[in-house]
Amino acid sequence: MMTLTTRIALSLATFGFASFLGMSPAEAALPGGDRHADKAERMCAKLACTDAQRTQIKAIKEAKAPQMKVARENLRKLHEQVKAELRKPTPDARTIERLDAEMAAQKTAMHKQRRASQLQILALLKPDQKAKLLDRMDKGGPGRGHGRGHGRKHGRGHGERGQSQRGQGPQRAG
Repeated sequence: MMTLTTRIALSLATFGFASFLGMSPAEAALPGGDRHADKAERMCAKLACTDAQRTQIKAIKEAKAPQMKVARENLRKLHEQVKAELRKPTPDARTIERLDAEMAAQKTAMHKQRRASQLQILALLKPDQKAKLLDRMDKGGPGRGHGRGHGRKHGRGHGERGQSQRGQGPQRAG
């Protein structure tokens, strides 16, 4: 059973992290599926989209969702095959190279799909909306770019035992 102090601390941490991600406390309180399912709606709210733009952007995002889901699943399966090959007593380098090439091709196809959707959305926006969106993309942040993974080793900062991502230990005075 959680104490009141623990519940308050968890709530504050959740809402603080949510504000860091650019969400309102109301969005942070939604279950995960609801919060992540409607990125188009959040984007349109930030860009002050018209109803017509909102409908078209949702349609673009919904049209690519099934393809991207299949592509992510294929990529996951290829990654599992590589791990299985590496676990063998004598992994076959050719098999791993073939799987790596398939993974690279899958990632390229996914990138092309995302870029095509991005270009379709940009074509719908007014110049001021487009500038605002591109400015947000330039600034980066969670969900806007690469380099922000999940867990200890993938995010910024220090990994296990205080070592940074580049394998250097913490700076010591003295």
